Amino acid sequence: MLVLLGGFLAQKEPTMELYMALSESDISATKVPHGRNQFKVSDGGGLYLLVKSSGRYWKLAYRFDGKQKSLALGVYPSVSIEQAREKRDAAKALLAQNIDPGEIKKQERMEQRTATQPPDSQGTQERQPIQNRGRRPEILTHREQSIIEGRRLCILQVLADSNAYATSEDVLLQELDSRGHRISFDRLRTDIAWLHEQQVVQLKTGPLWGIYLTQTGLDSALGRMWTPGVKRPEENLTGEMEMDSQSG
Repeated sequence: MLVLLGGFLAQKEPTMELYMALSESDISATKVPHGRNQFKVSDGGGLYLLVKSSGRYWKLAYRFDGKQKSLALGVYPSVSIEQAREKRDAAKALLAQNIDPGEIKKQERMEQRTATQPPDSQGTQERQPIQNRGRRPEILTHREQSIIEGRRLCILQVLADSNAYATSEDVLLQELDSRGHRISFDRLRTDIAWLHEQQVVQLKTGPLWGIYLTQTGLDSALGRMWTPGVKRPEENLTGEMEMDSQSG
């Protein structure tokens, strides 16, 4: 039987949907019923677990610009129930700001592909705007990618310098401005949402988000490890020295 889940109808192939507040034991006990390919178990707020014989996948059902969409949030158990709920809440906070979380995800994949391409090929490829809102280019130049990765590192370093490794959006925006990264509030939220997807920060959503540095984020800020899509501290320093020499 097809049941409405946060405005999301089951796909054409037969599925079975259950509604409950999920626990680890619930998930461990789930199995694909005989004769079915998959079924969904809801955790509320549009978050559900898609159970297949190949694995268990977190997804979020949501609407944007009048269209029904779904967002992949990761694979259980690599992404726990708590982490999936945090991702759901972060995505809903973006929706409240009229930002499509699916576009953030697409931008992330695009930036990862761009980072693996040679700089020459990045600079010669045609860039086209994203159809939805036209906020960002489909393909970034090497310089644009470097600026974004440097700004993400700066966000982590601001948090590393903050009391209790935490701050709020308004304070973070001012601190970024003082460090040479003057961006809009929407751009800041896009960066924060991306960093949250990488699990280098945690969020407390509300009228103003609270941003908290994770251990992985601290290690990235200090150069003890590298997070793809975030500039290494030594690279950021080299880039700043080159820019200073050019301006001089």
